[in-house]
Amino acid sequence: MDLPGTDIPDPLYLLVMFAVVVADVVLPVVPSELLVIGSGTMAADGLILLPVAGLVAWSASLLGDVALFLLFRRKLTHVLDRFRWGRRVHRGLREAIAKAGSSPTYAAVVAVRFLPGGRTASVSAAGIAGLPLRPFLLAAATGGALWTAWMVGLGFVAGASTGLPAWVGALLGLVVGTLVGAITAAILALKRHRKATNAHEHPEEPGSETP
Repeated sequence: MDLPGTDIPDPLYLLVMFAVVVADVVLPVVPSELLVIGSGTMAADGLILLPVAGLVAWSASLLGDVALFLLFRRKLTHVLDRFRWGRRVHRGLREAIAKAGSSPTYAAVVAVRFLPGGRTASVSAAGIAGLPLRPFLLAAATGGALWTAWMVGLGFVAGASTGLPAWVGALLGLVVGTLVGAITAAILALKRHRKATNAHEHPEEPGSETP
């Protein structure tokens, strides 16, 4: 079967989705969310098996996470700097880390990926901090599974509840997911701002600590 309105066969769609989700970790501008949500709407229409869509998205997410983590953990970013495109990618990675303000923790690897650019920032920060590989794999696998369930689930619910063409359901799911991510990012940014303001207004005085 083909995706309604296109001539793209389902296996090719899944292959493209796999490649895009892997690449999204270093190029967050690519539409990985749209493709993953679209696979959910296709599953709702009976064009793709839901477990297959989820497995492809999750495995691609994990592969991309591990590749970026090892790139920073083994300090191989100098390889990128040899090429013009690589320098742009490296600069974009650094900007994503600075923008997201991600801390190098396993919890960040799981949770921050739901924020715009959060996957790139959290995985890069974990690699820079040199976190152990095995616990990172567990965190990345868990975060990827939650992210996949959220994205594919959005598409499936949008497709099953609206009865609209797959691409329309995918766009609706993308809008909902983007709004949730933007609201969450704004709340976290506000909390960080308030914390920084309180720390500035009420600095700890030297010698105030109880011995």
